Amino acid sequence: MASLYDLMLFLQGLSHDPVVYSIVFFLYAVAATTFLPIPVEFGLFYSPETPIIVKALLLGAGKAVGSVLVFALGDRIGGRTERLFSRNRFLRGFMNRMHRFIDRTRYLGLYLILSTPIMVDTVPLYLFSLFNQKGLMDIRWFALTNFFAGITRASIAYAVFYWAGIMLAWRACAAMMRRRFRSDTAG
Repeated sequence: MASLYDLMLFLQGLSHDPVVYSIVFFLYAVAATTFLPIPVEFGLFYSPETPIIVKALLLGAGKAVGSVLVFALGDRIGGRTERLFSRNRFLRGFMNRMHRFIDRTRYLGLYLILSTPIMVDTVPLYLFSLFNQKGLMDIRWFALTNFFAGITRASIAYAVFYWAGIMLAWRACAAMMRRRFRSDTAG
């Protein structure tokens, strides 16, 4: 089974081609939203040739597509999950708390949770989709909330790394490597 490190090496290997990297990063965002319990921010820092806004939009779009899949699954199995949870006192209490939380916070709560950098998307998305009472949350607004949360999350991650000077050092290192590669192939 591939590890997070292997995935990062794979993304790094694709980072020289912005088009291929963009396609793979989009699919990575969909996978991280639906079934990979890993943060998506790691993929933002590869492919310096791909503009930051493009990567933020790809992240948002991937999260939106993945959230539609999760919402549809949660809508399909939500009733069975609730019947199963209602049999156990602890799980019934958890389910009731989740219903109240989703009822009170709805899209704003989802947006704030999913905008948090290094947060795993999979668990909150499944909880919101499973414990969504019929008609409370709409699939279009659910996807749109995920789209904007992805863009916000990318912006926060870039801002923090830029503020900390990490992005500047990484770009300087990448530029140095490109100059060295050009001088090695020219001579």
